[in-house]
Amino acid sequence: MEKVVFLKTSYSICPKGYVCTEALDEPTVLTVGNFDGVHLGHRFLLQKVKRRGEEKGLKTTVLSFYPHPIRALSPYQTPCELTNMVERTRLLLEEGIQKVFFIRFDKRFASMPAESFLREVIHQRLKVKHLVIGYDWRFGNRREGEIELAKELGKELGFEVEEAQPFRLNGHIVSSTLIRRLLHMGRLEEASAYLGRNYGVIRKVVGGDARGSLLGFPTANLQNTEKLCLKEGVYAVRVDDSLIGVANYGTRPTFGGQKKVLEVHILDFIGDLRGKVIKVEFLKFIREERRFSSPQELIKQIEEDVLAVRSLLR
Repeated sequence: MEKVVFLKTSYSICPKGYVCTEALDEPTVLTVGNFDGVHLGHRFLLQKVKRRGEEKGLKTTVLSFYPHPIRALSPYQTPCELTNMVERTRLLLEEGIQKVFFIRFDKRFASMPAESFLREVIHQRLKVKHLVIGYDWRFGNRREGEIELAKELGKELGFEVEEAQPFRLNGHIVSSTLIRRLLHMGRLEEASAYLGRNYGVIRKVVGGDARGSLLGFPTANLQNTEKLCLKEGVYAVRVDDSLIGVANYGTRPTFGGQKKVLEVHILDFIGDLRGKVIKVEFLKFIREERRFSSPQELIKQIEEDVLAVRSLLR
Protein backbone atom coordinates (compact mmCIF):
# COMPACT_ATOMS: atom_id res chain seq x y z
CA MET A 1 0.00 0.00 0.00
CA GLU A 2 1.16 3.52 -0.78
CA LYS A 3 2.31 5.67 2.13
CA VAL A 4 0.30 8.77 2.93
CA VAL A 5 2.60 11.78 3.35
CA PHE A 6 1.54 14.90 5.26
CA LEU A 7 3.07 18.33 4.79
CA LYS A 8 3.76 20.15 8.01
CA THR A 9 3.24 23.94 8.09
CA SER A 10 3.16 26.64 10.75
CA TYR A 11 -0.64 26.34 10.63
CA SER A 12 -0.99 22.56 10.59
CA ILE A 13 0.52 19.72 12.58
CA CYS A 14 1.32 16.25 11.35
CA PRO A 15 -1.03 13.47 12.53
CA LYS A 16 0.58 10.69 14.54
CA GLY A 17 1.37 7.52 12.67
CA TYR A 18 1.90 9.15 9.28
CA VAL A 19 4.97 10.08 7.28
CA CYS A 20 5.57 13.82 7.63
CA THR A 21 7.73 16.30 5.76
CA GLU A 22 8.35 20.02 6.12
CA ALA A 23 9.57 20.93 2.64
CA LEU A 24 10.84 19.67 -0.70
CA ASP A 25 14.33 20.37 -1.90
CA GLU A 26 13.74 20.51 -5.66
CA PRO A 27 11.49 22.65 -7.91
CA THR A 28 8.02 21.38 -8.79
CA VAL A 29 4.97 21.79 -10.91
CA LEU A 30 1.96 21.54 -8.60
CA THR A 31 -1.79 21.33 -8.58
CA VAL A 32 -3.93 21.77 -5.47
CA GLY A 33 -7.35 20.35 -4.56
CA ASN A 34 -9.31 17.68 -2.74
CA PHE A 35 -9.15 15.29 -5.71
CA ASP A 36 -11.80 13.08 -4.12
CA GLY A 37 -12.42 10.21 -6.54
CA VAL A 38 -9.68 11.25 -9.00
CA HIS A 39 -12.31 11.43 -11.74
CA LEU A 40 -12.01 12.47 -15.40
CA GLY A 41 -12.08 16.16 -14.49
CA HIS A 42 -9.17 15.66 -12.12
CA ARG A 43 -7.31 13.59 -14.68
CA PHE A 44 -7.70 16.39 -17.24
CA LEU A 45 -5.92 18.69 -14.75
CA LEU A 46 -3.27 16.07 -13.97
CA GLN A 47 -2.44 15.69 -17.66
CA LYS A 48 -1.57 19.40 -17.75
CA VAL A 49 0.66 18.96 -14.69
CA LYS A 50 2.52 16.08 -16.35
CA ARG A 51 2.97 18.00 -19.62
CA ARG A 52 4.40 21.02 -17.80
CA GLY A 53 6.65 18.76 -15.76
CA GLU A 54 8.07 17.20 -18.91
CA GLU A 55 8.48 20.57 -20.67
CA LYS A 56 10.16 22.31 -17.74
CA GLY A 57 12.00 19.40 -16.13
CA LEU A 58 10.04 19.74 -12.87
CA LYS A 59 8.86 17.12 -10.40
CA THR A 60 5.08 16.64 -10.66
CA THR A 61 3.26 17.05 -7.36
CA VAL A 62 -0.25 17.18 -5.92
CA LEU A 63 -1.32 18.85 -2.69
CA SER A 64 -4.56 17.58 -1.18
CA PHE A 65 -6.34 17.96 2.16
CA TYR A 66 -7.63 15.60 4.82
CA PRO A 67 -10.20 15.49 6.18
CA HIS A 68 -12.49 17.24 3.71
CA PRO A 69 -12.46 21.00 4.49
CA ILE A 70 -16.22 21.03 5.05
CA ARG A 71 -15.75 18.54 7.89
CA ALA A 72 -13.58 21.06 9.73
CA LEU A 73 -15.72 24.09 8.95
CA SER A 74 -19.24 22.65 9.02
CA PRO A 75 -19.21 19.04 10.33
CA TYR A 76 -22.93 18.42 9.89
CA GLN A 77 -22.70 19.13 6.16
CA THR A 78 -19.70 16.90 5.45
CA PRO A 79 -20.13 15.03 2.16
CA CYS A 80 -19.40 11.34 1.90
CA GLU A 81 -15.93 10.62 0.55
CA LEU A 82 -15.34 8.75 -2.68
CA THR A 83 -11.80 7.83 -1.64
CA ASN A 84 -9.80 7.65 1.56
CA MET A 85 -6.21 8.93 1.68
CA VAL A 86 -4.58 5.66 0.64
CA GLU A 87 -6.96 5.15 -2.29
CA ARG A 88 -6.51 8.75 -3.41
CA THR A 89 -2.73 8.52 -3.20
CA ARG A 90 -2.69 5.30 -5.20
CA LEU A 91 -4.92 6.74 -7.93
CA LEU A 92 -2.85 9.92 -8.22
CA LEU A 93 0.39 7.97 -8.48
CA GLU A 94 -1.17 5.70 -11.09
CA GLU A 95 -1.85 8.84 -13.15
CA GLY A 96 1.88 9.51 -13.25
CA ILE A 97 2.16 12.08 -10.46
CA GLN A 98 5.51 11.71 -8.68
CA LYS A 99 4.73 13.14 -5.23
CA VAL A 100 1.43 13.41 -3.32
CA PHE A 101 1.09 15.42 -0.12
CA PHE A 102 -1.77 16.01 2.28
CA ILE A 103 -2.25 18.89 4.68
CA ARG A 104 -4.24 18.23 7.81
CA PHE A 105 -7.24 20.52 7.39
CA ASP A 106 -8.51 21.86 10.69
CA LYS A 107 -9.83 25.20 11.91
CA ARG A 108 -6.32 26.50 12.54
CA PHE A 109 -5.20 25.75 9.00
CA ALA A 110 -8.48 27.19 7.67
CA SER A 111 -7.53 30.52 9.30
CA MET A 112 -4.31 30.79 7.25
CA PRO A 113 -4.41 33.98 5.13
CA ALA A 114 -4.41 33.43 1.38
CA GLU A 115 -1.13 35.28 0.89
CA SER A 116 0.54 33.25 3.64
CA PHE A 117 -0.60 30.04 1.93
CA LEU A 118 1.04 31.13 -1.31
CA ARG A 119 4.25 32.30 0.33
CA GLU A 120 4.77 29.56 2.90
CA VAL A 121 3.20 26.45 1.38
CA ILE A 122 3.35 26.99 -2.38
CA HIS A 123 6.63 28.89 -2.60
CA GLN A 124 8.76 28.02 0.44
CA ARG A 125 7.79 24.45 1.26
CA LEU A 126 6.81 22.98 -2.10
CA LYS A 127 9.28 24.95 -4.26
CA VAL A 128 6.63 25.55 -6.93
CA LYS A 129 7.75 26.97 -10.27
CA HIS A 130 4.52 26.26 -12.14
CA LEU A 131 1.09 26.10 -10.51
CA VAL A 132 -1.84 24.49 -12.36
CA ILE A 133 -5.23 25.23 -10.82
CA GLY A 134 -8.89 24.56 -11.64
CA TYR A 135 -11.31 27.19 -12.90
CA ASP A 136 -13.05 27.52 -9.52
CA TRP A 137 -10.01 27.45 -7.22
CA ARG A 138 -10.29 29.47 -4.00
CA PHE A 139 -7.95 29.32 -1.03
CA GLY A 140 -7.00 30.82 2.30
CA ASN A 141 -9.04 32.16 5.22
CA ARG A 142 -12.72 32.46 4.26
CA ARG A 143 -11.71 31.49 0.70
CA GLU A 144 -10.41 35.02 0.19
CA GLY A 145 -7.74 33.96 -2.27
CA GLU A 146 -8.47 33.73 -5.97
CA ILE A 147 -6.60 33.25 -9.23
CA GLU A 148 -5.57 36.87 -9.74
CA LEU A 149 -3.89 37.00 -6.33
CA ALA A 150 -1.98 33.83 -7.16
CA LYS A 151 -0.83 35.30 -10.50
CA GLU A 152 0.21 38.57 -8.88
CA LEU A 153 2.22 36.93 -6.11
CA GLY A 154 3.57 34.35 -8.55
CA LYS A 155 5.31 37.13 -10.47
CA GLU A 156 6.94 38.33 -7.26
CA LEU A 157 7.91 34.88 -5.97
CA GLY A 158 8.95 33.33 -9.26
CA PHE A 159 6.20 30.87 -10.22
CA GLU A 160 3.76 30.79 -13.12
CA VAL A 161 0.03 30.20 -12.68
CA GLU A 162 -2.00 28.29 -15.26
CA GLU A 163 -5.78 28.08 -15.06
CA ALA A 164 -7.49 24.97 -16.46
CA GLN A 165 -11.00 25.14 -17.85
CA PRO A 166 -13.69 22.71 -16.61
CA PHE A 167 -13.83 19.27 -18.16
CA ARG A 168 -17.25 18.43 -19.60
CA LEU A 169 -18.81 15.12 -20.54
CA ASN A 170 -22.37 14.50 -21.76
CA GLY A 171 -23.19 18.14 -21.16
CA HIS A 172 -22.08 18.07 -17.50
CA ILE A 173 -19.06 19.56 -15.76
CA VAL A 174 -17.45 16.46 -14.26
CA SER A 175 -17.24 16.88 -10.49
CA SER A 176 -17.07 14.83 -7.30
CA THR A 177 -20.48 16.25 -6.32
CA LEU A 178 -22.07 14.90 -9.50
CA ILE A 179 -20.54 11.46 -8.98
CA ARG A 180 -21.61 11.31 -5.32
CA ARG A 181 -25.18 12.10 -6.35
CA LEU A 182 -25.23 9.36 -9.00
CA LEU A 183 -23.82 6.78 -6.58
CA HIS A 184 -26.40 7.69 -3.94
CA MET A 185 -29.07 6.99 -6.57
CA GLY A 186 -27.60 3.61 -7.49
CA ARG A 187 -26.68 4.83 -10.98
CA LEU A 188 -23.33 3.05 -11.09
CA GLU A 189 -22.87 2.97 -14.84
CA GLU A 190 -23.24 6.75 -15.13
CA ALA A 191 -20.95 7.37 -12.17
CA SER A 192 -18.34 5.07 -13.71
CA ALA A 193 -18.48 7.04 -16.97
CA TYR A 194 -17.50 10.23 -15.15
CA LEU A 195 -14.91 8.48 -12.99
CA GLY A 196 -13.30 6.85 -16.00
CA ARG A 197 -13.35 3.49 -14.19
CA ASN A 198 -15.65 1.40 -12.01
CA TYR A 199 -16.27 2.87 -8.59
CA GLY A 200 -14.48 0.84 -5.95
CA VAL A 201 -12.73 0.80 -2.60
CA ILE A 202 -9.54 -0.77 -1.26
CA ARG A 203 -10.00 -1.65 2.40
CA LYS A 204 -8.89 -4.09 5.07
CA VAL A 205 -11.02 -7.13 5.91
CA VAL A 206 -11.97 -7.21 9.58
CA GLY A 207 -13.82 -9.65 11.78
CA GLY A 208 -17.61 -9.49 11.83
CA ASP A 209 -20.34 -11.27 13.74
CA ALA A 210 -20.11 -14.38 11.48
CA ARG A 211 -23.81 -14.11 10.70
CA GLY A 212 -23.13 -14.59 6.98
CA SER A 213 -21.42 -17.90 7.66
CA LEU A 214 -24.35 -19.04 9.80
CA LEU A 215 -26.68 -18.25 6.88
CA GLY A 216 -24.47 -20.22 4.51
CA PHE A 217 -22.97 -17.18 2.78
CA PRO A 218 -19.70 -16.16 4.49
CA THR A 219 -18.75 -12.55 3.95
CA ALA A 220 -15.66 -10.37 4.07
CA ASN A 221 -16.44 -7.35 6.22
CA LEU A 222 -14.54 -4.24 5.16
CA GLN A 223 -13.13 -1.69 7.56
CA ASN A 224 -14.15 1.99 7.68
CA THR A 225 -17.01 1.83 5.18
CA GLU A 226 -19.80 3.53 7.13
CA LYS A 227 -19.49 6.73 5.05
CA LEU A 228 -19.29 5.33 1.54
CA CYS A 229 -21.02 7.22 -1.26
CA LEU A 230 -23.35 4.33 -2.03
CA LYS A 231 -27.05 3.70 -2.04
CA GLU A 232 -27.92 1.12 0.57
CA GLY A 233 -28.54 -2.19 -1.11
CA VAL A 234 -27.09 -5.20 -2.90
CA TYR A 235 -24.47 -5.01 -5.64
CA ALA A 236 -22.71 -7.23 -8.14
CA VAL A 237 -18.98 -6.71 -7.50
CA ARG A 238 -15.56 -7.75 -8.68
CA VAL A 239 -12.92 -8.51 -6.05
CA ASP A 240 -9.17 -8.17 -6.68
CA ASP A 241 -9.75 -7.95 -10.45
CA SER A 242 -10.61 -11.63 -10.93
CA LEU A 243 -13.23 -12.81 -8.42
CA ILE A 244 -16.93 -11.99 -8.51
CA GLY A 245 -19.24 -11.51 -5.59
CA VAL A 246 -22.41 -10.15 -4.04
CA ALA A 247 -22.01 -7.17 -1.74
CA ASN A 248 -24.47 -5.68 0.69
CA TYR A 249 -24.06 -2.11 1.88
CA GLY A 250 -26.28 -0.94 4.71
CA THR A 251 -27.34 -1.45 8.29
CA ARG A 252 -28.67 -5.05 7.98
CA PRO A 253 -32.16 -4.16 9.24
CA THR A 254 -33.25 -7.82 9.51
CA PHE A 255 -30.90 -8.10 12.49
CA GLY A 256 -31.47 -4.64 13.93
CA GLY A 257 -28.22 -3.11 12.75
CA GLN A 258 -27.51 0.59 13.20
CA LYS A 259 -24.13 1.21 11.58
CA LYS A 260 -23.62 1.00 7.82
CA VAL A 261 -21.21 -1.74 6.80
CA LEU A 262 -19.98 -3.26 3.56
CA GLU A 263 -20.08 -7.08 3.42
CA VAL A 264 -18.90 -9.06 0.41
CA HIS A 265 -19.74 -12.68 -0.33
CA ILE A 266 -17.19 -13.90 -2.88
CA LEU A 267 -18.61 -16.60 -5.13
CA ASP A 268 -16.82 -19.97 -5.17
CA PHE A 269 -14.13 -18.73 -2.77
CA ILE A 270 -12.70 -20.76 0.09
CA GLY A 271 -10.24 -19.13 2.46
CA ASP A 272 -9.75 -16.59 5.21
CA LEU A 273 -9.26 -12.97 4.13
CA ARG A 274 -9.26 -11.46 7.61
CA GLY A 275 -6.47 -8.92 7.99
CA LYS A 276 -5.87 -8.68 4.24
CA VAL A 277 -6.53 -5.64 2.08
CA ILE A 278 -8.82 -6.26 -0.87
CA LYS A 279 -10.13 -4.24 -3.78
CA VAL A 280 -13.89 -4.22 -4.40
CA GLU A 281 -15.33 -2.78 -7.63
CA PHE A 282 -19.07 -2.09 -7.82
CA LEU A 283 -20.44 -3.22 -11.18
CA LYS A 284 -24.24 -3.26 -10.91
CA PHE A 285 -26.89 -2.23 -8.40
CA ILE A 286 -29.14 -5.27 -7.85
CA ARG A 287 -31.76 -4.18 -5.32
CA GLU A 288 -32.39 -2.00 -2.29
CA GLU A 289 -31.70 -3.23 1.21
CA ARG A 290 -34.81 -4.25 3.12
CA ARG A 291 -35.91 -5.98 6.30
CA PHE A 292 -36.92 -9.65 6.04
CA SER A 293 -39.40 -11.34 8.31
CA SER A 294 -37.09 -14.30 9.02
CA PRO A 295 -33.58 -15.60 8.35
CA GLN A 296 -35.09 -18.18 6.00
CA GLU A 297 -36.66 -15.46 3.88
CA LEU A 298 -33.32 -13.64 3.78
CA ILE A 299 -31.49 -16.84 2.73
CA LYS A 300 -33.92 -17.30 -0.15
CA GLN A 301 -33.34 -13.74 -1.31
CA ILE A 302 -29.56 -14.10 -1.10
CA GLU A 303 -29.78 -17.24 -3.24
CA GLU A 304 -31.65 -15.18 -5.83
CA ASP A 305 -29.07 -12.41 -5.59
CA VAL A 306 -26.26 -14.90 -6.21
CA LEU A 307 -28.05 -16.28 -9.28
CA ALA A 308 -28.59 -12.75 -10.57
CA VAL A 309 -24.88 -11.93 -10.20
CA ARG A 310 -23.79 -15.19 -11.86
CA SER A 311 -26.08 -14.37 -14.79
CA LEU A 312 -24.77 -10.81 -15.08
CA LEU A 313 -21.08 -11.58 -14.77
CA ARG A 314 -20.67 -15.03 -16.28
